[in-house]
Amino acid sequence: MLKRRNMTAVNYRVAAFNVDVTPPLGAQMAYDINKNIDTPIFVRGLILDDGISRAVIASCDFIYIWGQAWFEWRRAIAKAAGTSAEKVFLHCIHQHDSMRIAPQWNQLAARIGTVAVDDEYCRTTLQKLTLAVRAAADGKSQRIRRLMTAERRLGWLASNRRIIDKNGNCSAMRFSMCRDPELRALPVGTIDPILRTIAFAGNGGRIMAALHFYASHPMAAYRREMVSRDVPGVALDYTSGKYGPGTMNIYLNGCGGNVTFGKYHLGDKKKSLELLGRRLGKGIVANLEHLEEKPAGKMDFATAVFDYPLAPSITVKSMEKVVKKTFNGNRALYLKAVARLVIARNWNRWRKCALYRLSLGSDIHILSLPGEMCVEYQLYAQSLVPEKFLACAAYGNGTYHYIPTAAMFKEGGYEPGAGITTPAVEARLKNAISEILHLPE
Repeated sequence: MLKRRNMTAVNYRVAAFNVDVTPPLGAQMAYDINKNIDTPIFVRGLILDDGISRAVIASCDFIYIWGQAWFEWRRAIAKAAGTSAEKVFLHCIHQHDSMRIAPQWNQLAARIGTVAVDDEYCRTTLQKLTLAVRAAADGKSQRIRRLMTAERRLGWLASNRRIIDKNGNCSAMRFSMCRDPELRALPVGTIDPILRTIAFAGNGGRIMAALHFYASHPMAAYRREMVSRDVPGVALDYTSGKYGPGTMNIYLNGCGGNVTFGKYHLGDKKKSLELLGRRLGKGIVANLEHLEEKPAGKMDFATAVFDYPLAPSITVKSMEKVVKKTFNGNRALYLKAVARLVIARNWNRWRKCALYRLSLGSDIHILSLPGEMCVEYQLYAQSLVPEKFLACAAYGNGTYHYIPTAAMFKEGGYEPGAGITTPAVEARLKNAISEILHLPE
């Protein structure tokens, strides 16, 4: 059902790109060597043009794009699309049976005779991507006749993974593949249950492309030594089967740092993957069938920057010691130390953390966030503009890793320990979110 409203006369055009970036067998993935292919992985995206400005929205089936690579990829995409880097919204979905784009790790990883990241894969993938973006930008874009949105509450999918006891401590973690029936039986906890969709229709109302936003870790099955798009891949395949292959459906992950599908995991990876993927896919299809038309004003862009508080333990000197200490030990601990040493060495360049906003007129807004944000920041952003349609995409610049709330440092649990920041991050980040959500009228 399409609810119609009058649109302003803005000459929007859209061009889509879709690049198969499946790694070869034997490639080093984020955690394991790729020994098989469960499903191919992609970078999917749109180029939007209102006759004045041009934006690129790209969603990658990677765990993250990290460090200098994130800036290099944005610049390369911007050049290929004929726009500027701050108008490129580059995000990962965060599947774990996928690729890590962080070639800066390799020099130190080589000391223990290992490859942290497949250098050749990173180079060739960026080349393929920029060629596809250039072809889309130079090709025949399509006129957007209708700009539409939908919002739907989804059940039996996301759940908070932090279990807080009566003393205010995080006493357990309900991870993505939770097999503990007692943890699965506990309440859902704090989540954002809304699936949000932005759709672009051409002549005759045909939907040419759609962006779908939902906040959760995207996995039901990982550490299988085979590349996979996981739950979002099943959902998009389901959508294509039900709605037709002519629409470019793109999934973007919201602030799912402390959110998983763990409450609803069946204890079996394959069955859970299919069940949860179809559940998400049915929500996407329902949104596509219940769209409301919105007025399309010109695109508006905004950036907010804050000084990211790095944990004081992360210094060049201290991390060099940890690298030496873990040199002949656990590979995962060594690579964690390598990452933090690279961060410390580059912190003067990376300490300014940026948020980005794209507005499609006064009614539709996309907030682009770095790192692995906890869901409380998405709920905070929504609370600032409750009358507006706001879609949050996290997992942008992966350098900043987990971004917990201040309270989580007292509660304990995985996120504050795995992150690289301090409790001061909450106030600074919320100030930046508030600044960037001064929306155009």
